[in-house]
Formats: sequence, structure tokens, C-alpha cells
Amino acid sequence: MDRASGIPIIKRILAHIDQGTTAMAEKPWENDVSAYYRKSHLEAETKILFREHPLLMGLSCDWPDPGSWRTDDLAGVPILIVRGGDGVLRAFLNVCRHRGAKVADGCGKVSVFSCPYHAWTYGIDGRLRGIPDERAFEGVRGDRPGLTPLPLDEQNGLVWVIPQPTADRSAAFDITPWLGGLGPELASYQAQGYHLYDKRRTPETMNWKLLVDTFHESYHVAFLHKDSLTSILVANVSDFEPFGRNHRIVFPRKKIERLRGQPESEWDLMWNSATVYCLFPNTLFVAQGDHLEIHRVFPAEGRPDRAIMETSFYIPKPIQSPEEERHWKANLDLLLKVVMGEDFPAGRSMQIGFASGAQTSTVFGRNEPAMIHYHKSLRTALGLPV
Repeated sequence: MDRASGIPIIKRILAHIDQGTTAMAEKPWENDVSAYYRKSHLEAETKILFREHPLLMGLSCDWPDPGSWRTDDLAGVPILIVRGGDGVLRAFLNVCRHRGAKVADGCGKVSVFSCPYHAWTYGIDGRLRGIPDERAFEGVRGDRPGLTPLPLDEQNGLVWVIPQPTADRSAAFDITPWLGGLGPELASYQAQGYHLYDKRRTPETMNWKLLVDTFHESYHVAFLHKDSLTSILVANVSDFEPFGRNHRIVFPRKKIERLRGQPESEWDLMWNSATVYCLFPNTLFVAQGDHLEIHRVFPAEGRPDRAIMETSFYIPKPIQSPEEERHWKANLDLLLKVVMGEDFPAGRSMQIGFASGAQTSTVFGRNEPAMIHYHKSLRTALGLPV
């Protein structure tokens, strides 16, 4: 976010601090607890949210050079993303056109992919290049010219894929209409200039939406995080704005108070807050003063009480000294300690409670507008009443 756009947000936050208020929804809202444990609900989410919607896959730096590739199975389908010799990033179903085995697994840099089963080979543009003993497959190459493409858009350093092939086998789409006007703000972070520091995957024994919910309110900070975050963040104060089904929520750091003594022209929101973008349906893009985080959350094992979160930590330049390594490690360690060590245990206990019969719904307060907007957006996308 540019400096000018952050000034009105800072003003609203300082007013909230002065008045003991926060961003508010129109009224409290109840959410049916069955959305967290019913198998049929998860099946609908998988079909609609994780097949038909664009999913953020990472930043451009995850595929820095021609031939750089990564595989991804988190959405429930095998995906292969590779940067071509022409510099264009492409996505394919990671499925050999012979017998359906994966042609790659993990990440790396190659000039061709060779299926480990029968060594059918594919170029980094996805085209079928070789079939051992091709005389036994007369006419097959013309019918199966390469890996099945998936629609991909690489825009302002962010990479999006729709994990379902189109009828015309399109390899591209435009993410802009899906962002609800958020595109220019995301572009302002210049994510194409960042570098990956570390990537972690965390399996969990709770519904995937509980992991996403972790990032949507600071009402709990003064209680759950009293020993870890209360010296850093202002509890139960935030600024909220929706962008279609996406949204932005800004959590002020306590040091934001120092801006009162500075001219507005010097105010900088990023160094005085944690800004969280929920990129519908499953991704948190977090902008901190000196780094970016992406948290991608998915259901797992076909169970409503299983999930996995992939956390990617990006820094503005490669590490050049032991001091920088210590700095970034301390930042990542604090993040993991708070989220995995404090938030997620609370989420596990909620998952147990949802199926207990104690209540048919949870209630989100007016001071949790991001929670309300997110879950209403989910129900709307699934064709359910709100």
C-alpha cells in the first residue's frame, strides 16, 4: 500500500484508540457450526471453492528462471507450474498423458520432464516431446499433444491458477475481476521484487476455515496472546474494508502512537501495523513493515476435521550476513510460535466442540466484521442463504 493510501487508515485507527472503539459490522451474525464438521459441506466447498475459484500459488520468485518448476497437490488435484524458455509461467495438470502418473514431484529446474513410469517426456512448455517405442502408439501423439493446461495469471509478482481445465484448454485468464478492485493495492507491494526465505507446511486436526479465521480478528489478542503479542499489537482495534469477496483488515502495532507527533507526510502504515488481505477463498496475504507472508489453507484427507497450511515467508533481498539470518529467523520463529503454538490449539478445541451438540451456531460480534464478511462470502459462493 502506498503512503498516501495509508494515511486515512491511520487516522481511523488513532480515532478508534482514542474512543475505545474498533471497526464494526452492522450487527452480530450467527454461523451454522455444521459448516465445520459436515462431510457434505466439505464436498461442496471442494467442488466449488477449490476447483472453480482462482487460488494464489505463490510469488513470481518461486519460479525465478526458465525451467524453474514446482508441483502442488494441496487443492486436491496434481498441479505442475513451470517457467518456459520464453519466460512465460504456465500451469498444467501433473498427469502423464500415457497412464496418468505424475511427471514430476517437488521443485527444481529442468529442460524436460520425464515420466518415471515409462519415460514419456515433455518440454517445459508442456508439449509431448518423446514416446519410447513410439511405433506401438500410432496416432497417439496427435491426439495427446502435451500436458493438460490450467488457466494461470501472473500479475504484479503474484501467481494465480484455476485448478480445473477449461473446455477450450485455455492456459490463461485474468485475475482482475476476481479481486473486487483490490488489484492496484496488491500491485503497490511490488511482490515481484521479493525473495523466498522459508516455506513451511503444517497439518492440523481441525476444519480448514478455523485456520483462516485465526487471521480475521484481534478480539482474542488480549487473552490468548497476553504473553506474546500484547506488547506488540493493540488488542481489539482494527480497520476493515471489503473488496468483493476479499477483504483487508489492518491491526495496529502499539508503536503507531508515535505518529501523533509526526507530520502526516511522514506517516507510514506498513511499519506501524500488520495488514492482512484475505484473498478468497483460502489465502492470507500479510504485509509487514519489512517482509511479506502468504498463508495458503486447504482441507486435507477428504475430512472436514483435517487441514493443512502452507506458510511462505518472503524478504526484500537475499540474506547477506549472519545478522540478517538471525533477524529473519527470529521473525519467523515468533510467527510460528504464536500461530501454531497458541492459535491452533484453541482451534482444535473448537473443532471438538462443534460436533458435541452444545450449540447449532457460533456468533460473531460486531467487532469481528472480517469474520462476518468472510463467512457470508463463503455461503454466497456455495449458494447457501446468509
